[in-house]
Amino acid sequence: MFWQNGEAHTGGLDRGLQFGDGHFTTLRISKQKPLWWGHHQQRLITACQRLAMPVPDMQQVETWLQQALAATPADVAKIIITRGQGGRGYQAAADAEPTVYISTSTLPALPSSLSEVGIAELRLARQPCFAGLKTLNRLEQVMLANERQQRGYQDLLVLDQQNYVVETCQGNLFWRHGKRWYTPSLTMAGVAGVARQVICEHNWLGEVIQGEFELDDVLAAEQVFTCNSVRGVVPIVRLNDKVLSTSDLPEQLNLLIE
Repeated sequence: MFWQNGEAHTGGLDRGLQFGDGHFTTLRISKQKPLWWGHHQQRLITACQRLAMPVPDMQQVETWLQQALAATPADVAKIIITRGQGGRGYQAAADAEPTVYISTSTLPALPSSLSEVGIAELRLARQPCFAGLKTLNRLEQVMLANERQQRGYQDLLVLDQQNYVVETCQGNLFWRHGKRWYTPSLTMAGVAGVARQVICEHNWLGEVIQGEFELDDVLAAEQVFTCNSVRGVVPIVRLNDKVLSTSDLPEQLNLLIE
C-alpha cells in the first residue's frame, strides 16, 4: 500500500521512481520516423545488460514507439526502461519484469550556436560502473541545470571530481586544436551519447582523439561544439569569455538530425 497525493493505492512502486533503477534514451523524429534507431536500440540493450536488467523485447518496443508516433505528430521521443515494480528494499525480485515508458513531444526552440558558456562549479562523481550510461539517476544534471540558470549561461562545461573535462550540461563535447579533434573518453563519468557515437563511427571529423583532458586543453582549442541526438551539433562561440572560431564544420554533421 502507498499513498499518492493523499490517495491510497495498492501494489508496488516502480523501481525507477524509488531508486532511479533504470535508464533512457531520447530520439529525434523526422517524418514520423526515429533517427538513428539502430544506435538507440543498441544503447538500450547495452544499458540493460550493464545494469543486470532483463532486456525487453526490442521489436515490441519499436512497435510501441511507432504506435506513439502514429497517435500524435512529434519531433522528439523518449524511451525509459525501468526494472519494474518492487518492494521497499533495494534487492529486486528475481522475476521482476522491465517496464517501458514512451513519451513524445514537439521540438523546443533550438539555438544555432552558444554565445555564453561557462565552467560549472559542481563536479561530477567518478563511477566507472555507470560511466557512459544514461541512467535515471540525474540529480547531478538537475543541479547543473539549476546552476546554469542561476548564473545566466546558455550551457556549462562540466568537469569531474578529478578536474577532467567530461561534457556540457546538454551534450557531449568536441574541440579542435590545429587539425586534430578531441573528445573525452567518458570511462569514469558522463554520458556516451548517440550523436557522439555516430560522429566517431562515421569519421565525420577524421580521427578523433579520446582521453582524459584538463580544462586548459579545451580552453586552448580553436573550435568547440556540443552535440546530442535532439539538437544535433551546436557550435560554442564564447567559452569562459574566450571567443572561438566560427569556421564551418563538416556538412556530414547535419545528418544527425536530418
